[in-house]
Amino acid sequence: MRPVIIAALIVVPFVLFIAASLVYQSQTGTDLVTGEKTSLAAKEWGEEQFGSIYNNEPIQSNQDFDSHRCIGKAKCISQLITEIIDGDTIYTTNYKIRLSLVDTPEKDESGFLEATAFTAQMCPVGSHVTIDQDDLQPYDKYERLLANVFCGGKSLNSALLYNGHAQISTEFCDVSEFSDSSWAQRFGCNLQYTEPQFVETSGECDPSYPDFCIPVSPPDLDCGDITQKRFTVLQPDPHRFDSDKDGIGCES
Repeated sequence: MRPVIIAALIVVPFVLFIAASLVYQSQTGTDLVTGEKTSLAAKEWGEEQFGSIYNNEPIQSNQDFDSHRCIGKAKCISQLITEIIDGDTIYTTNYKIRLSLVDTPEKDESGFLEATAFTAQMCPVGSHVTIDQDDLQPYDKYERLLANVFCGGKSLNSALLYNGHAQISTEFCDVSEFSDSSWAQRFGCNLQYTEPQFVETSGECDPSYPDFCIPVSPPDLDCGDITQKRFTVLQPDPHRFDSDKDGIGCES
């Protein structure tokens, strides 16, 4: 037998084996011989992200969301909105999200269209949101993830309440991580809530504090001058409520 034919009989099967191994590895991230995760994707992104690549799902960046707004130890993630169901329910790439503590009108109730439109405008389909899962009540009975959702740095839960499109689900105040948030306290989780007494001003609210109305400076206010705790603070923070600049004011 000619040497060329012998070489071909040896080389061709070897090449085919290598090609098959590469295809298998690119699809699974597993070496065909050893069974170990050896692909570049598996090494650099980790198995969870590699699974997203394999299933043709978008990779979620750890740098494109306001993680400092999250509290507690449950999920703090960025997701792409894929569908607005109603005012208090949205779907993202990987989750069905139900806003914690917030209840908007159902389809057969007055205000449904307005609440749904408000959510769609504040958190439009195709935009990224920051999801802070409720530590004490992570999912509802329909397996939807319960959360405080931030769109453009502002709480959708809070905005729906302050704009008159939602009510607090008071029956869950004692089982939600967010029951002591300023918006939850203001709208029903604290029945003894009273409006904070501010120093007489022109009535203009400072935009650095979107959760509720705090007068512009002067006069300069301290945390002891207001009743709210753990509320959203945007820069420049003229009252200096957010001393550690983590986006949350009067944390202690």
